[in-house]
Parts: sequence; structure tokens; C-alpha cells
Amino acid sequence: MEKELIGKWVFKDGKVVADSNCELIESMINKDLTEIEISEDGWTKRYQHLNGSVWELTYPESHLHGGGPPKLTRIKK
Repeated sequence: MEKELIGKWVFKDGKVVADSNCELIESMINKDLTEIEISEDGWTKRYQHLNGSVWELTYPESHLHGGGPPKLTRIKK
């Protein structure tokens, strides 16, 4: 399993769309992860994976509209 997934936004047919990493992050959040902690500002969340590992969701390009694409990092096995 990856240790870090970094989403990107790309231009396709004149539109900004999420890349496959963004889609994988969204899928993991919906199917494999349970939210266990959220920062006071709401921009950082921690999740526990079905296998017990802990993941942190952040938005490193927060200057972009909507916080930018997501980044999911495994912080504990």
C-alpha cells in the first residue's frame, strides 16, 4: 500500500478535472477509512483504515479554490 497519495488537478478539454489519485483518495475515504479526528479549522482530518493504519488528509495547495487537490498520507502503520 502506498504511503502517500497526492492528488492533482489537470486541464482536460478546457476544464479542470481531478486526476486518478484524487479519485483514489475519494474512494478510500468513502469505502476504507473512518474519520477519527478533525483539526479545529477543518482542513486536516485523520482517518483509520480497515487494516488499522492511520491516514491524514490535507490540502497542500490551499491557495487554490476549494482548498486545492487532496493529499492523503499514511502516518501510522
